[in-house]
Amino acid sequence: MTEYKIIFESGVTATIEAESIELNDVLDKVEVKGADGQEMEEVYLNFEHISAIIPQD
Repeated sequence: MTEYKIIFESGVTATIEAESIELNDVLDKVEVKGADGQEMEEVYLNFEHISAIIPQD
C-alpha cells in the first residue's frame, strides 16, 4: 500500500493509505482502492474539491 497526500482547495491536507487512487469522471469522484482491489467505501473524495493528490515514497 502507498501513502497519498491529498491537498484540498481550502488548504487542508490529509494522508490516505491505499493501493491506488483513480479518477472516476462518470461519478464525479475519486475512487480509493484497498489492497484487495475493491473500492474503500469509507473514503469519499469529490475531485472538484481537490487541488492535488501526491504519492508519498
